[in-house]
Amino acid sequence: MIRSDQAASSTQHKGDPTRIGNIRPSHLVTTTGIGAVVDLPAMSVVVRGTDSWSAVRQEPIVEPRLLEEVRRVLGNQVVSLRSAPWDPRADDDPWTRVGVPVTPFPGWVRCPACFRLGPLHGTQQFTVVHRWGRRPDLAKIVHSGCAKQTTRPDAKKRACVPARFLVACDSGHLDDFPYVEFVHAASSAGPCSAPNLRMRDSASTLQPLVTISCDSCGASTNIQKASGRDGSENLPQCRGRHPHLQRFDACGNPLTMIVLGASNLWFSVTASALHLPQTGGVEDLVAQHWEVLGKLDRSVLPHIVAGMDALRALRDVPVDDLWTVIEKHRTAATDNADKTTDLLDAEWALLSRPTTDKQDEDFRAVPNIEVPAGYGNLLDQVVRVTRLREVQALVGFTRLSAPERRDLQPRNLVRLRNGPADWVPAVEKRGEGIFLEFDEDRIRRWETTAEHHPRIDTLRDAYRGWMHAIGQKPDPDLPVARTLLIHTLSHLLIRQVSLECGYSSASIRERLYLGKPGARTAGLLLSTAASDSEGTLGGLVALGETVHLKRLLDGALHDAQRCSSDPLCSEHTPTEESRTLHLAACHACLFVSETSCETNNKWLDRGVLVDLSQDGLAFPL
Repeated sequence: MIRSDQAASSTQHKGDPTRIGNIRPSHLVTTTGIGAVVDLPAMSVVVRGTDSWSAVRQEPIVEPRLLEEVRRVLGNQVVSLRSAPWDPRADDDPWTRVGVPVTPFPGWVRCPACFRLGPLHGTQQFTVVHRWGRRPDLAKIVHSGCAKQTTRPDAKKRACVPARFLVACDSGHLDDFPYVEFVHAASSAGPCSAPNLRMRDSASTLQPLVTISCDSCGASTNIQKASGRDGSENLPQCRGRHPHLQRFDACGNPLTMIVLGASNLWFSVTASALHLPQTGGVEDLVAQHWEVLGKLDRSVLPHIVAGMDALRALRDVPVDDLWTVIEKHRTAATDNADKTTDLLDAEWALLSRPTTDKQDEDFRAVPNIEVPAGYGNLLDQVVRVTRLREVQALVGFTRLSAPERRDLQPRNLVRLRNGPADWVPAVEKRGEGIFLEFDEDRIRRWETTAEHHPRIDTLRDAYRGWMHAIGQKPDPDLPVARTLLIHTLSHLLIRQVSLECGYSSASIRERLYLGKPGARTAGLLLSTAASDSEGTLGGLVALGETVHLKRLLDGALHDAQRCSSDPLCSEHTPTEESRTLHLAACHACLFVSETSCETNNKWLDRGVLVDLSQDGLAFPL
């Protein structure tokens, strides 16, 4: 549920949170989380920071491995992962006050009848009209002084729409478009004393023409002056606004105009981990209840353990032994805070050597499925994961530029709250998957020659140029050829699987296992999951059977041979100016939803699987 502290009706006390809409808990981590702008039926809002959230009805999510990774990024003060607020009474009382706080944003609206453009707050021109029992989720904003609707009461006037232009900077700040300053930029005297703005759209076969004009002084300009690479020169400097935190920072960076609803308005920075079966020992129990045990002193430990039902499994453990484990866990957390860890290492060890001994209600795998005929050179084994649990935690977000693969500390990371975070939002999902382990020896032999192929060199040069352009250092150990091979096959299979298993391609996620320098791995997990406790229905894991998987692989390679955009697609060459990090790939053949891809549709090339230009790059199947 979404609630607003500023959209309450006049019959409520000021600041009383009011329900204005709904959103899925998983979306608060992946697509429309803290700092994102959400388009609701009544208004457009921005999700507030966690310092404005209520701790009521937030269930802790236990995943020790993921918590350690979050602590490494945000600090040792983080003690828990928590779900979005939820009230079980919502079924009986849908207007419960428990929810996620939001604030109306952007602050400018436009009347569709007379084209008046103005701020929502600080003026009497625009009014919030409540309908059907004063339900705030059905409210609308109207232009009270609209000259074209004078005969209509406010309840029957056309609803105003949010002004569709915003400005953002590379540091993650977001602000309303400076309409007044922009339209009066040509005037040496600056803005007039009483600006009265209008926004008009004009039809054009070349580009949309949006004109901003001021009725008071006659100033007028086209919004195109603020777009493109030179648009920042016609905009003021960033004033450092964070609307989700309701604060301003020192900034002064150039601003970029962005359209409301654009895909680069918000990129989540998330850490995710698969559940691994635990032994049930004292160390696992301490990690599971660390939010409580990590705050205790030695003197109160026995009393808390004896008084809490959740800790009853620890009551038979001697206090001295339990305290030793707690101190060991605390020391390990401090030591690991500055170390670079990889959550995938332990997952790879389990998935590549699955056994019936290491299984529980949240992880079950069927090992050593026979490799489909004709793919023995590529695959070493297939594992059907009939039950898995994945937890995702939101660490922060970026704007304008997406973070690199599993980079939890990008230079333009925006925090989720004012001050250090002691918890972060998370969501857990249960589902199923198919794990493919590639033949490491053959992958390595192909990789040795492919890494110096002209196509790979071109892509690597484009990557270096890309990283230089965004002010970051390229990874010298990035296995470009290996990444292209595994990632391209992943996307081809996602598109094939979605046609047969009943799940949309957007609900199927990839997880690439590439290892580290000196300990390379080659694996791929395709999974689908749902946030309810039952998980999914088995449609994906059934396709892991040998006969079905062969059909999927055959279809994937057949589709890779041609694209409806060829020859443009097959001959695509990335350059620093094009800002693309792929070769023969496009929306018609390889690109998938952002929720499915780990790398934002980068590192793709059909040429590593099929010989598109007789250049010898393709992997020998």
